[in-house]
Amino acid sequence: MKSWSIGEVARFLGIKPYIIRYWESELPLLSPRKGLSGRREYSSREIRLLMRFRYLLHEKKFTIEGAKRRMWEELGAGEQDTTARFDAMRADLVEALMTLQRGRHSEAPSVDSDGEGATELGGNVMTEKQIRETCSAHGQEHLFQHWEARPARLKQRLLSDLASLDFGRLEELRARLRESAPGVASPAPVPAPYVALDRSARDTEAKDIGDELIRRGKIALLTVAGGQGSRLGFDGPKGMFAISPLRKLTLFALHAEKLLAARRWYGAQIPWLIMTSPSNRTETEEYFRRESWFGLGSSSVLFFSQGTLPSLSPEGGLLMAPDGGLFFNPNGHGGVISALNERGVLQEMRDRGVEELSSFQVDNPLVRAPDPVFLGFHRKEGSDISSKVIEKAYAEEKLGVISLVGGKPCVIEYSDFDENLMRARGPDGKLTFSQGSIAIHALKVDFLSGAGLSLPLHIARKKVKALKPTPQGTEIGEEDAVKMEMFIFDAIPMADKAIFFETERAEEFAPLKNREGMDSIETCIQGQVEKAARWLSGCGVDVPRDGAGQPAHLIEISALFAWSREALAAKRASLQDRIDEDTLLA
Repeated sequence: MKSWSIGEVARFLGIKPYIIRYWESELPLLSPRKGLSGRREYSSREIRLLMRFRYLLHEKKFTIEGAKRRMWEELGAGEQDTTARFDAMRADLVEALMTLQRGRHSEAPSVDSDGEGATELGGNVMTEKQIRETCSAHGQEHLFQHWEARPARLKQRLLSDLASLDFGRLEELRARLRESAPGVASPAPVPAPYVALDRSARDTEAKDIGDELIRRGKIALLTVAGGQGSRLGFDGPKGMFAISPLRKLTLFALHAEKLLAARRWYGAQIPWLIMTSPSNRTETEEYFRRESWFGLGSSSVLFFSQGTLPSLSPEGGLLMAPDGGLFFNPNGHGGVISALNERGVLQEMRDRGVEELSSFQVDNPLVRAPDPVFLGFHRKEGSDISSKVIEKAYAEEKLGVISLVGGKPCVIEYSDFDENLMRARGPDGKLTFSQGSIAIHALKVDFLSGAGLSLPLHIARKKVKALKPTPQGTEIGEEDAVKMEMFIFDAIPMADKAIFFETERAEEFAPLKNREGMDSIETCIQGQVEKAARWLSGCGVDVPRDGAGQPAHLIEISALFAWSREALAAKRASLQDRIDEDTLLA
């Protein structure tokens, strides 16, 4: 079967090779095989898919997500024999055109005067010599040490990554690395005001506003789900980890139940936006397809990938991954803003009439989303970005600290916060900086779309397994790595108006971060059981507790049975008066 290189396909379609690589990350349908050299080899079928995708985007003006859905619909429609005949005709035509193009270009191979192989960069072709010269100009000569001993497939992998690297962005990362640690913000931070629990409980107007927003289809959910379950001992996306107390539903399934319950309660179509990492995108989408989209419908669940940044050595050098290419890391949860814009998701939401996003992390099964009271305060106050906060359990708790710096609200990452201020207490003995952010936000779509919303880079240092050149070829060894990422809360000082909104820890925060210890599998399950017990006790049901004050039995309440305290109270007549065994309400 004939095949063509990415450069040949790019010339045929009139687009740049990096765009084709991006489309592949968005379309699981596209999976070109790789030849012995490690390069993509495209069949006529894959070229036809790219042609159709280009037509929908460029001619019909579809968004990325809209074009993907249309292609899925088209693949599942049509009379099979007729479809097969037309596919065969189109395949013959594409093959003939590609073969003709190859003939035209065969007399001008992409090599330099020394006969070196070439790699596509943008719409041009960049030779190995040019790539090495560019690397040398940016202080990255170390990548080519012992080059002659490097296996051919590792060479090609590195050249491919370097050809698509934004060296201007690399210099921005290196400049950030040379800056001193941020330390205490200047001027010194002071505690930020927030909407306290007693105030929000009294405000019926805010709830009415939030209810109306949801009912009118003005809200979409946004879940950050790029993490893997490796720290849990789980080989897969963290959202696929089974965590409910009795049914062992996954995090994704629990959030899906809440969304389905909210749709039924409000009679509204609420879209769900899910940001994955490039590495777990395909597995996540396949999981949703296997689960039939949890009854939500595929057209209302939109996946998109967050961006990546190259990891650096402490000296500012690029690192090589074990596969021979560059070492990349996800650009942090703050990368959701640029990803929403670049992937066309925000425009898709505008087209659907969505005005606000209810944002949360996938690893917190207690979150209430959508929360009408929170969304109502957000809208009532005219806020661009609003954040839920809880009272810190202890001074060093790893939560971003809400503050005012120069009169503007902000969240300061716990690792950047001054230790003396962190431990400071007032005359009443309470922490001066008592409230921490729990990564639950309400985001105005128009604010996220604004020009100039560029977030600062934060630095994290870690050990990684990296490829090292040796006279014999290569070896894998441990290296110090600098990972840079963006945090979404850094958008708060850029807003015209931002508010902090207090919620109860027991109601909305039991994150799943670790296998054991703090924020572990055990504490996450305990948090779910405790929330269910509180709801039942509030309805007058007797919930026995053990000597440690924990519920004596496992309890799980499906959101489809009761998605709120109010919904559970409405079913009091059907509830038993006492919990004497593990209990599932579903």
